[in-house]
Amino acid sequence: MTLPAGIYCPIVSFFEPTLDQQLDIPTHVRHVQFLGRAGVQGVVVQGSTGEAVALSSEEKKTLIKSAKDALEEIGSQALVIAGTVGAQSTRQAIELSRDASQAGADYVLVLPPSFYPAAMNPDSILGFYNELASASPIPVIVYSYPGVCSGINMDSDLLIRIAAHPNVHGVKHTDHDVGRMARMVRAREQLAPFTVLGGATDYLLGAAAYGVQGAITGSANVAPRVCIKVFGLASTGRIEEAKTLALEISRAEWALGKGNILGTKYATVYANGYPGTAALCRRPLPVVSDATRQHVEQECSDIIALERQLEKEGYDGRLKSRTNGKTNGHA
Repeated sequence: MTLPAGIYCPIVSFFEPTLDQQLDIPTHVRHVQFLGRAGVQGVVVQGSTGEAVALSSEEKKTLIKSAKDALEEIGSQALVIAGTVGAQSTRQAIELSRDASQAGADYVLVLPPSFYPAAMNPDSILGFYNELASASPIPVIVYSYPGVCSGINMDSDLLIRIAAHPNVHGVKHTDHDVGRMARMVRAREQLAPFTVLGGATDYLLGAAAYGVQGAITGSANVAPRVCIKVFGLASTGRIEEAKTLALEISRAEWALGKGNILGTKYATVYANGYPGTAALCRRPLPVVSDATRQHVEQECSDIIALERQLEKEGYDGRLKSRTNGKTNGHA
């Protein structure tokens, strides 16, 4: 199985406004189905955007299964990718991968352990991914994100060594290093099946020029069709047509970034008309400030309008059907 090119959405997790903040499954299902109808290639549950470090093992399995069921209910072929954010041992990462597979996930997205960063040299990291990939019942996507890994920054040489394992099928570059992505693309001929994905969409045109095959981007929570259309245009060489939309993505993504998880979650709720309480993060994270709300509303208004227009036009965002490889949507 090859991880398809395209736009993937790392979804936020929703919680009820109660003392124990149980999972808000109805809003979770509603959001997953919105993304499935928009045509994303897949959703990532329990990633960094999904507050994975605040979730129990049972909650993680619940989110995976309910996402899978929600997509099947609407006839979507979108994949379910499960993050193993927070695993600090090979044993724990293998256990989470097996749990994810049993719950219905198609892939796991895996950060390197980072609690003891000084001990995590390249050989330790390579050994971790090799052992995990050999034991995991589903393919592994490497998650390169120094910002949440005590600064561990896997260079292209190490990533290429990790990618040589036949059960490692891709990489998400939240290191945002386009040069590193280009080197991974160059090495793909020796790594197939292997898919190189960015970790954001504000540099999508530049990454696509090097052959990067899409992105796992939080902006897709707000405007999935816009993100997909930009990638579709860029992938077919229609750069000038893509620029206007790409500039709006860049503007909105900066607003989400400035607000961190609070901004991303509020933007998701605001853009899609979900209940206001769905913007709550798990404590001790604070309630989103009025200033962040206002900034998000101001900076995301245009991209939300573009998304609603594409939705009204019936744009489903699908680039290709995974069953027959034929064009099954708009570019």
